[in-house]
Amino acid sequence: MATMASAHPNFVAIDWNGTFVPFFGLPAFAGAAEAVAKLRAQNIPVIVVSRASKAEISADVARCGIEFDAVYGCSAKMPVLSDLRMQFGRGVYIGDIPSDQRDAIGADLYFIQALVDSNTRPIPGVGSVIKSFDELDAVLLAMFGG
Repeated sequence: MATMASAHPNFVAIDWNGTFVPFFGLPAFAGAAEAVAKLRAQNIPVIVVSRASKAEISADVARCGIEFDAVYGCSAKMPVLSDLRMQFGRGVYIGDIPSDQRDAIGADLYFIQALVDSNTRPIPGVGSVIKSFDELDAVLLAMFGG
């Protein structure tokens, strides 16, 4: 029988604007904080990787008051995601736009498109999608078995 840990990735990285919050300064999407807390309670590192300055993204994450294992503000996500893949092994990147998908694939990570913002358009061919962070655990279970 598979253990709970085998039914999840070794880490989850999350984009910020459009994925976790609609935009800087706005509240996190419904269920996002709870999803992060649930993953971290299972000892799954949750890391923000966003295209923004380190100071800008760190300040907005702190404003939301949600604990993450690390926060990366960067001009290019793929190198950061690749480093995380090398450090942790199999992982997932949750993002909202086609460049997020390309960065995840380039870093050899699974990708989940967050369609929680009504302004986000579906990426053709993406198999794993959440329309609410309440769906994240079920999507991870479907991706990794268990």
